[in-house]
Amino acid sequence: MKHCKKCGFILDTRPGLKSKGGVCLACINAERKKDIDFASRQKWLTEQLESNPKNGYDCVIAVSGGKDSHMIVRRLIENHGVKNPLLVSVTDEFTHTQAGKHNIDNLVTRYDLDLITFRCKPATFKAETLKDFKKDLHPLKWIEEQIYKKPVEVAKAYGIKYVFYGENSAFEYGTSDKLDILHPDSTEETQIIFMGAIYPYSIKDSLQQAREIGFLDLNDTNEWLRQGSIEQYTQIDSIGYIIQLWTKFVKYGFQRVSDIASRQVREGTMTLKTATRLIAENDYICDPAAKADFCRFVDITEREFDKIVDKHANKKLVEKRDGFWRLKE
Repeated sequence: MKHCKKCGFILDTRPGLKSKGGVCLACINAERKKDIDFASRQKWLTEQLESNPKNGYDCVIAVSGGKDSHMIVRRLIENHGVKNPLLVSVTDEFTHTQAGKHNIDNLVTRYDLDLITFRCKPATFKAETLKDFKKDLHPLKWIEEQIYKKPVEVAKAYGIKYVFYGENSAFEYGTSDKLDILHPDSTEETQIIFMGAIYPYSIKDSLQQAREIGFLDLNDTNEWLRQGSIEQYTQIDSIGYIIQLWTKFVKYGFQRVSDIASRQVREGTMTLKTATRLIAENDYICDPAAKADFCRFVDITEREFDKIVDKHANKKLVEKRDGFWRLKE
């Protein structure tokens, strides 16, 4: 496989990724951020929020309790004069972590905010998850759609104009060269804003903003040392959820370790040499606790899980060695 010369991103299997001269668009975009006038974007946002007629709530913020949720809430309240945001979270049916429970509670209590938590119909969630797992090895496709849609639906129901999400993932992962502030689904009545286009988004920045106001990761709670991961601070709200991150490996030859390591290289917090080593050592590993929790929820055995995964394995990229799907040598 071909890799980005700068960050190590896989160039030829990552869906939608663009590149130029052996450098991925994500790296090119990271350089483009240096020429974006973020101060003007921040001023624009303050003016928009100040001029917007209030209808009880200033805005809706989509939250999970993660580091990005903390960053968004903090900056809107402390930097942009937002006094009464409505937090909207979509929960899942996997085993929730103590860190995840603490973090969502921390956001609500620290700033004394209202929170609407959606718990989608468990039977529907289970059926859709199993269907998408068997069909496309994309088990959380349905719930991720709900995570995006529900905050927007709440905003429309309450007549709230602004809805905030974190990063513009198309720009950060190199499938678009435009760092748009507004999500394409925005309308005049409902403006869906990427906070990662108002401030220069980075893992380091979000984590610092979050830690300073009480965010905890899995190392802090010492409850779950994840395998197949090189950090303990992203996607930590529930255990079975990270199966979605691992299933990419058998289809495309990479998963979350590659994503995080290459981003840290772009942010200057990790060398390419270290990233390459960590990816080789960890990217193929499926966390056993996540696998067990996922199987419990969808009511299949781990042997059935393995059979479904095996059917979808891209044998041009991966082969089974010692019971693990690994990149072909």
